[in-house]
Amino acid sequence: MAGIGFELRKILKGDTFLSEITAYLYAAMISSGPWLMAVVCLGVLGVLESSAFGRNDLALFKVAIVYTYAFSLILTGIIQLVATRYLSDKFYLKEVDKTMTTFSTCMILVLTCGCAFSAISYFFFEISPLHKLCGIVLFLIVCMIWVCMIFLSAARDFRSIVLAFALGSGASVFAAPYMSRFYGIDGYFIGYILGQAVTFFWLLSRLFVEFPVKGIWDNGLIRYFGKYWDLALIGFVFNLAIWSDKFVFWFAPGARVIAPWFLSNSIYEGAVFFSYLTIAPTLALFLVKIETEFYIHYKNYYAKILSKKRFSEILDEKRAMVSMIRGTIREIFIVQGAATALCVIFAPKIVEMARLSELQIPMFRVCLMGSFLQVLLMVNIIILFYFDLRKYVLAVVGLFLLSNVGLSSLTVSMGIQYYGYGYTYACFISLMLAFYLLNLCIRDLEYTTFVKQPIT
Repeated sequence: MAGIGFELRKILKGDTFLSEITAYLYAAMISSGPWLMAVVCLGVLGVLESSAFGRNDLALFKVAIVYTYAFSLILTGIIQLVATRYLSDKFYLKEVDKTMTTFSTCMILVLTCGCAFSAISYFFFEISPLHKLCGIVLFLIVCMIWVCMIFLSAARDFRSIVLAFALGSGASVFAAPYMSRFYGIDGYFIGYILGQAVTFFWLLSRLFVEFPVKGIWDNGLIRYFGKYWDLALIGFVFNLAIWSDKFVFWFAPGARVIAPWFLSNSIYEGAVFFSYLTIAPTLALFLVKIETEFYIHYKNYYAKILSKKRFSEILDEKRAMVSMIRGTIREIFIVQGAATALCVIFAPKIVEMARLSELQIPMFRVCLMGSFLQVLLMVNIIILFYFDLRKYVLAVVGLFLLSNVGLSSLTVSMGIQYYGYGYTYACFISLMLAFYLLNLCIRDLEYTTFVKQPIT
């Protein structure tokens, strides 16, 4: 995403209030667009048709979408980081013509695995055949959207990304009520799918415009799964960790069985999902300012090493990079801390506006702190990735998964007043490990940099 960050910084050169607002709105939509628009879209649809269907019908519709986003992220997470690394290497070698070949390879892998996974999963759900078919189609479309996002970020085409999600969400909001007149709740589902299809095909068309098509299969990408197996594992574990507390609560006392194997715990899910919306400002800030500035120092540091500059100059660049990282964390604490504090103070009003229960106010406040810690964790993970410390990242995401499952299970047994604490403490514990490993990396950076160089 650093490439898109540089494009957004060009907007900031306008040096006006409007240019800053424009840049940060674009950044928020790019970094948070998929789930941000999904939450907004579901909220609007719920209000529009709240009385048109039975309570169980609407619950089935919403749970199917939550399941789709959860498992599509986990599945595509296996491919995402490996494809990103492969694509980055090809761009570095100026083999841009490989882009669409890599893309089609990813799509074949995702469609093959996704079709098998979703078909087997929906086979066990006791819902109508049409609803099963809709679920499979939606799952495949969302998986393909995640894949498109990888390649469009390389194209730096941020306007197309924002426009695609805006058009898709708008189409879902209009198509779902219209289709429901003819097919009931299944039509509602079909209308939502049509909107997501608009998003996908818009993104796909931009890729075809941007990059030439040279083939449909790339064995080089397949070999990267053997070479960078840890990236595939990290992508899978991290996305599984993010959703693991929800999985635990789906089987907790008080969870609702919408249909056999379709489980929901709206008390917990509502608090967590709305707390996620509060991290959009930090993700936008990270994309526009922090990642690009850090990348400049990072690039200069290694450029001086490769140019065989004096050791004192290399250390000066390292100190500038370290200062920038510290400034990054400080700025996030200020921006996100202020946003989180305001949400904690006005939690009762936010819960009322979101049409949640008063029982969720304490839970929402705890989850706000958890989201704050999670965004800090994500920043640390990205910086560790820059230094190619994949083993460190794997240790962090592994701890996140284990602690989130373990502590969330513990809070379930302790009662509703402790809901959310497991997720929050899991983020805190994982963040402490990430901070420690990042500090270790920075302290010994010049040593590890030179030791890794091959002896010639």
